[in-house]
Amino acid sequence: MKKSAKNAKTNTKTNANSNNNSKKFLPWIIGICCILGCMALRNVSESTVSSSVSSVDENSSDSDNFRDELWGEDSSDDNSESSGNNSTSNEFFQPPADDSTKTPITVPPVEDDQTTTQSTTKTPDTAPPVANNTTTQIITEAPTSEPSLGNMTVHFIDVGQGDSTFIELPDGKTMLIDAGERDKGDIVTTYIYSLGYDTLDYVIASHAHSDHIGGLPDVISSFNVNNFYLTAMAADTKIYEDMLIAVDNSGAKTRVVTAGDYIINESSLSAFVAAPVSLTNENQNNNSIVLKLTYGENVFLFTGDAEKEEEDSIRSNIKCDVIKVGHHGSTTSSSSNFLKKTEPTYGVISCGMGNSYGHPTQTILDRYKNAGIKLFRTDLQGTIIFTSDGKNLTANVSPTNNFTPGAVTSQTTTQKPAQATQKPAVTTTIQQTDPPTEGGTTYVLNTSSKKIHFADCSSVDRMSEKNKAYTNDYEGAIAQGYTPCQNCNP
Repeated sequence: MKKSAKNAKTNTKTNANSNNNSKKFLPWIIGICCILGCMALRNVSESTVSSSVSSVDENSSDSDNFRDELWGEDSSDDNSESSGNNSTSNEFFQPPADDSTKTPITVPPVEDDQTTTQSTTKTPDTAPPVANNTTTQIITEAPTSEPSLGNMTVHFIDVGQGDSTFIELPDGKTMLIDAGERDKGDIVTTYIYSLGYDTLDYVIASHAHSDHIGGLPDVISSFNVNNFYLTAMAADTKIYEDMLIAVDNSGAKTRVVTAGDYIINESSLSAFVAAPVSLTNENQNNNSIVLKLTYGENVFLFTGDAEKEEEDSIRSNIKCDVIKVGHHGSTTSSSSNFLKKTEPTYGVISCGMGNSYGHPTQTILDRYKNAGIKLFRTDLQGTIIFTSDGKNLTANVSPTNNFTPGAVTSQTTTQKPAQATQKPAVTTTIQQTDPPTEGGTTYVLNTSSKKIHFADCSSVDRMSEKNKAYTNDYEGAIAQGYTPCQNCNP
């Protein structure tokens, strides 16, 4: 019995020692198992992850090694952290030297016009790994660009025998080119007011003739005017002086322009001065500002009264969609060469119904018609309005099919029966050797060639004094047998 107890005590002691020995080796056994498990997982991950580990710091923890091997990524945080023996070396993970080994992310087509980007990216450390056959759609915001602009509307205002064009620019600003004769200032002012504007951002005086700048003093005095543009060629006339006084009183910034200048210069909207290239004292018409207005793909060309000499001097690109026909359709402008240079689709003739100049002339009407250019006429159709969205053009009326010239021929015909009574009065008027002092336009007559001229016509300077006569009765001179000068075309 004592022996059995002793044996039991011995066995208990042996078992305790065995248990102690087992506990002593248990951490080693667990550690070996973890190492073997990690090695197995490493072999699996190397077969599925495209990137490889170039070197591993032996002092790195097993858990960090496992994470980086499994994700196939280097962490910027791991590269930057360093603390004691557990810090990560810069050599812990080196990305492949060749970027071509990275797996590109294919972006499927997007049907709703959203901007997409196909790019090669790294998977963030906090995201689950992405299998090689996974397709990811990345949608990014469109690149920042200029704000979209609205429509541009160009109003060729019916001011009778003259010019006036009001433009609603796509950025909300406004432009006015000329304002007709003095008595048309109220018409232009009322028209612009009716559109809801009280400010003119750009006002342009094309040249110093009254049928273009006559209404400007009244218009400028009626609006807030920010900028005013003209050429350096002044005129010694009352209307020109009145215009300058109105501009000075308005406080507008005044700028003299010439060919090559920009009034507006933006990526999708520009106003470029194509002429005058040079100035002349002989003919104010050839000092006209020729303005090329571009909005997107649409181009308008405003020519003032530029005649053939000024047309030929332009060297810049003046191809356009819409042209304001030069000098109201006079034969002094719109040369065949100029139409080839501009290649317009549409032409707008600004002239007065039944004007005494015969504008537009049959020659010019035929020239545009033969070139396939569609015409609009303020004398027949009133105010012409074009609207552009930068690509497409629309108009408030259809092009005219009427190619009948101005009414000077019919006026002369109707006056023939009254010639007998008119001749004495006309004879008395045209025999004046000094300009008449009465109101109205003064014309210079060449009693030798029987031509009638504007006073500023270049032909007048070459005329012999003995052949000069003056009148302000244009119709009476026509009835007397005088014909308009083909240069100034009064």
